Amino acid sequence: MKDNYLGPYKSFRDYLSALEHFNYIEHVDMIDQDAYEATALVYKIMDNRKVYEAPALFFDQIQSKGKQFKHSLVGNLYGKWDFESIALGIMPVKGSPQQSYKNALEKLDNHISHNDKWEAIEPIEIKASKAPCKEIKILGDDINLHNFPFIQTNPADGGCYINMGNVILKDKDLGRNIGTYRCQIKNSKKISLNPQVNQDGWRFLMNMKERGEKTADVAIVLGTDPITFSLSGSKVAQYGEDELGIAGGIIGEAIEVVKCENNDILVPANVEMVIEGTIPLDKMEEEGPFGEMYGYIGEKKEENFYMDVLAITHREKPIFSNQFTGITRGCLTAPIEAALNRKYKKQFESFMGLHYPLEIPGFCFVNLESSSFDESMSIGTEISKSLKIAKITVLLDSEVDIHNLHDVLHAIGSRWQPFSSSEIIEKANALSGDPSSTERGKGSRIVINAMKNSNQIQTNLEFAKTNRECLEAEFPDVFDQINTKFKDLI
Repeated sequence: MKDNYLGPYKSFRDYLSALEHFNYIEHVDMIDQDAYEATALVYKIMDNRKVYEAPALFFDQIQSKGKQFKHSLVGNLYGKWDFESIALGIMPVKGSPQQSYKNALEKLDNHISHNDKWEAIEPIEIKASKAPCKEIKILGDDINLHNFPFIQTNPADGGCYINMGNVILKDKDLGRNIGTYRCQIKNSKKISLNPQVNQDGWRFLMNMKERGEKTADVAIVLGTDPITFSLSGSKVAQYGEDELGIAGGIIGEAIEVVKCENNDILVPANVEMVIEGTIPLDKMEEEGPFGEMYGYIGEKKEENFYMDVLAITHREKPIFSNQFTGITRGCLTAPIEAALNRKYKKQFESFMGLHYPLEIPGFCFVNLESSSFDESMSIGTEISKSLKIAKITVLLDSEVDIHNLHDVLHAIGSRWQPFSSSEIIEKANALSGDPSSTERGKGSRIVINAMKNSNQIQTNLEFAKTNRECLEAEFPDVFDQINTKFKDLI
């Protein structure tokens, strides 16, 4: 029988209730973020428990900028791989976070397998009186962003940031775009936005500017359900596709949306908060710096977009989340990887799957079935060029578990020859936050062929069998016997 606390979840609060039910949340009585205690605590928990074992944190009381906030801030909401499975309605596998994650990927793959497209359910508009995000309305002179726990994560940051919001734009030519961008609180009624050059949000704003429009309507939604949040910060939806429709398809029912107070943008109705405003298209202000996903302080922007806040609506006693960028995993990644797997399986016959661990950005591990050396390198080169995060693309045989870092590193150390089995790509698009880039958004990359066939081609010799292969060949039932005989021990 399905546990009633398993997802998919219709709201952020349903997800938090499930984390509490499964004992995935630890409460912190009092913490002083003016002394950066929350940031330091998250670092130490990651040091001691590692990314996939660290709990979500609920700060029952937190001090920020001299104010006390109670029962209103959470962190590390998407760190554990168990979270990926419960969000999709799958009971986690005890003691095996990798298997929990693989089960989530399998469910998503089956969701899109019959027609190679994501099932979409169009959002449904509801009345404002029925929308939880409209329980409290703040307008005009009553607006004050400092009344909410938007914290400064790092001393070197330019200020307090919203780093888990979904920025929604609407363009008469391009439709709707939902993206996750860092948003700096500039004052009580102003927020800087950071859509990177050539991101969809940037394209929307520049398209409006080129048409001669003076302002753009915008809404920032905070506290979406985990699937909607994951899709908003990824490229699962292709250009022109609706993230909310795809999220509804995964959840299994339409996302309820409601119209903003000051414009006709439709926003998810079950979120914690909606911040509405306008973006001047003929003015910019400085923004940043900000601690980015690589774990390094990103540059200060001399000119960036900003919004003037016109309205705030929210639930009673809203709950906010902070990503602790560069320390914790920022969202569910199974939907993103499932979409990429589908894309590359259609493109390459020998492609099996990929994984890029957010905790070590820049790496991408790729499973391939047996293929020629040239074909493998061609696949690796194409993935590395087309996937910005794949600065270091590692090609691996099918039996190597790409979700197990030990297996990946063991294969690199034992199957890869740097000189003969590598390819350097001198120039390619790159993530703008990569601190090693000599030009923003550009960089070089490397393809590492750590497959057995790479070595065999160089030596004309069959690659050695592993010790475990030999054991299983001679005694094929031995592991089943051990599982039965020593199940309490193992």
